[in-house]
Amino acid sequence: MTDNEHDIPQVPQPDDAVVGKEAGAQMLAAACAARDAFYATLGTVDADVLAPAINPAFMGGPRWPSLRQAWRVIRRPGSILLASDGLSDPFEDDDDVFVPRGHLLEVCVEAPLAAFDGADVSRSWLFDLIYQVSQNVADHGSIDLLLQRHGSVSMVLDLRDAPAGLEDENEQVGVLLHQAASTIPPSFDTPYGEVLLLTATVLQPAELAFISEADDKAQSRRDLAAALAASPAGHLSVAGRAAVMPR
Repeated sequence: MTDNEHDIPQVPQPDDAVVGKEAGAQMLAAACAARDAFYATLGTVDADVLAPAINPAFMGGPRWPSLRQAWRVIRRPGSILLASDGLSDPFEDDDDVFVPRGHLLEVCVEAPLAAFDGADVSRSWLFDLIYQVSQNVADHGSIDLLLQRHGSVSMVLDLRDAPAGLEDENEQVGVLLHQAASTIPPSFDTPYGEVLLLTATVLQPAELAFISEADDKAQSRRDLAAALAASPAGHLSVAGRAAVMPR
């Protein structure tokens, strides 16, 4: 995060929990089916998911709600959308109690086909971006509350193989998480309630500085999100675009 606005404690979810492995498996299957059906409305979903060979949670990384960590590749006319697949899985505790909707959200990033240059999507800087954003969301646990309070969230990431000119003076890349994408619905329904879908847009260094240097960072993010929405690239993550500075 770029500021201290993330100091919000996890709060209990109001959803009804279920007890037992069988009931939990049924809840997970229903949640996954709803998410899969929604992702299919966004484009053509690759049959294979992207997932690490060894779960990062076993190596000290953040634990996702059902432990499972995966991402979907969704192909659209002229672009590819990468979306997390599991942040909204039901939570499972050590007593086999399952609580639906997990972190209450999933995250995605969309970029033109040219950004991948025909390379393996899983080895792209864009997958590294959505991978790191997803892990940050899982580690924080209450991004949905930040979104309700501030309208958007920003992060800085240490990306692998970041395109030239995208890193700031600290060799980091800024990302804005918001729901202002014109062609991506802000949420989707599950049998257990609504799940938010946050779009990650990579920022130019000047845009990241605009947020970092603002007295009112929440307002600066809202202004930047509006300026991006009105720009030719919109919510797309494009490395070489001109910075869009709010007036």
